[in-house]
Amino acid sequence: MADPGQADLIACCTTSRTPLFDGRLTRDDATVVAVGSHEPDAREVDDDLVARATVVVEARSAALAEAGDLIIPLRNGTITIGHLAGNLGELVAGTVPRGPGPRLFKSVGMAWEDLVVAAAAYEAWMRVR
Repeated sequence: MADPGQADLIACCTTSRTPLFDGRLTRDDATVVAVGSHEPDAREVDDDLVARATVVVEARSAALAEAGDLIIPLRNGTITIGHLAGNLGELVAGTVPRGPGPRLFKSVGMAWEDLVVAAAAYEAWMRVR
């Protein structure tokens, strides 16, 4: 992994059960996208990064049930549920306030997204036949 202290964008796309890097090294103007781990006891980023970051999730209910990246800091008392700045829809609408630290987007993947992609692929394949 490259030095997280030098990166503008950090993409975490692993099945790691433990943080991939020291979150204190992440620049305040960096964006971190954590899309790999999606179990309550697995995470790609540490409490330090989550606490400093403006956190946006795909969907609050899914993140609070599956995202160890957030569940563990919540359990540790590092953050509260109020630390979540917004969800993906709010981000796209431009209503998520920008905080002073890094930006963190946490996705756990949602079954409806898989279904939409599968349906689109199936429909495209049927047109080609």
